[in-house]
Amino acid sequence: MKRIAVIGLGNFGFYLGRELTRQGFDVLGLDVRKEVVQHAKNDIAVAVTADATQKENLLDLGVAEADVAVVTIGTNMLASILSTFLLKEIGVRNVYAKALSEEHERILRRVGADQILFPEKDLALSLARRLANPNMLEYLPFIGDHGIFEVEAPPAFVGKTLRELDLINRFGTQVLAVRQARSDTLTFIPKADFVIRPADVLILLAPNQAMAQLNKAAQNG
Repeated sequence: MKRIAVIGLGNFGFYLGRELTRQGFDVLGLDVRKEVVQHAKNDIAVAVTADATQKENLLDLGVAEADVAVVTIGTNMLASILSTFLLKEIGVRNVYAKALSEEHERILRRVGADQILFPEKDLALSLARRLANPNMLEYLPFIGDHGIFEVEAPPAFVGKTLRELDLINRFGTQVLAVRQARSDTLTFIPKADFVIRPADVLILLAPNQAMAQLNKAAQNG
């Protein structure tokens, strides 16, 4: 069973720890606020009042044995940075850290964070793209100016093959998978003769700017 340490049990940390616990992970949650820890005790496998900026606390609680640590401290930037540094120093292999700003992100990377989380920024970008592209169901940032988009197949696509749509040449967009909503069947890397059906959901790897062009083309048929 994978052990995950969640440092900071505010809203983000609490929901993360609760969901991971529900999925069967061995979750250790830490926060300096007693009332926050008390609130989390019934939902997170182990919730402890402790200061993660103190190396001995992390060692005493066995955090060094965690497979993954996630620093979700929301407002105290110094505590976030120091906790991230100490987690790497005691040997935690994978450390995720929530950034409050781009400057904070750069410092977290300097002290060893393996992955940076920007929940508010990512949610805002996802919502903006969904509002701009009504067919889009979900968006995940990928690399640089690319993202992974989950898009309900526009009516203009239904009955056509991927070869006919030619998304890769027209928009630089690769179809990674197609999910049939009614049966939840998933087809990975569909071939060129794959025919789009009603209620299909396309999972696309695409440049961010391509989605607006694709949406416009779909509306025009």
